Amino acid sequence: MFKNRWKTINQKNIMSDVKKLKMINNRTDVKNFILIILFAIIFSFVIQDGIRLVIQKFLEIPNDYMGLAQWGDTFFLRIFASLIGTAAGTFVIGTFLKNKAIWAAIIATLPTVIFWIAVLIFGITIIVNQEYSFETVRVMLLLPSILAILSPAVGYLSARWGQEHFNEFQRPKSILNVKWYHWLWIFPFYLNKVVAIPLFTLILLWKIDLLYDTGGSYLWIFDFISNWSYYLVRIAILFVLGGLIASISHVYSLLSEEKTIAKINWKNGLIIFGHVLLFLIFYILLFGEYL
Repeated sequence: MFKNRWKTINQKNIMSDVKKLKMINNRTDVKNFILIILFAIIFSFVIQDGIRLVIQKFLEIPNDYMGLAQWGDTFFLRIFASLIGTAAGTFVIGTFLKNKAIWAAIIATLPTVIFWIAVLIFGITIIVNQEYSFETVRVMLLLPSILAILSPAVGYLSARWGQEHFNEFQRPKSILNVKWYHWLWIFPFYLNKVVAIPLFTLILLWKIDLLYDTGGSYLWIFDFISNWSYYLVRIAILFVLGGLIASISHVYSLLSEEKTIAKINWKNGLIIFGHVLLFLIFYILLFGEYL
């Protein structure tokens, strides 16, 4: 009799503990769901901001012509920047959530969709009340319509792609294998610079005119030999780009490797600070006039 009663009590206690664990897990899941959506939105915005600076620099767009919706006379580049930012943020969601990642990605794109719908409505009111040209229609109607439609689609595909790499990013209490508290300084001090500076260097490498001389004709092999300065400039920029990529890779390895789970020691901390400071200096030199 006593044994049966004791078993019943134990079973009730076990059931109670199981229910408590389920409630804790559910609360944790909801918290992670909300936090990764907020993270993805901020991540997308910072990535897009880095691309914006490069576009503004190369096209020499004054700050007065850089709005939230339209960046000067750009069209396809604005679409490209917005979709890249969306894809980056929703990819992170896919690597973080095993379940409901698609729903989280779609929710994360809602602020973008709402923003572009608002721009579209604003554009319609302007066009109805004023005379308009094709350029106005393109900016006020086509741009927001395309992005409002494509953003959720890109978010869905990118989240699915992130899920394919889910097992590669399973370090506890981390995002992209980087501990969550590091993102508190990565976002404001490092991430947009990691995007803007290598992208600027890559485009600069592509824009250097090595195939044409000043008259517009092709340079033959002897012309290349005599114009060795072209080679030096291209090689120098290529080395700079390689150094930037190596710097980013080194910082990521220090932040994400298993040996840094306990703590980043002071030596690694100084190394990371040096890399971040280097990017900050480049950032000010290249984009200071647009900050």
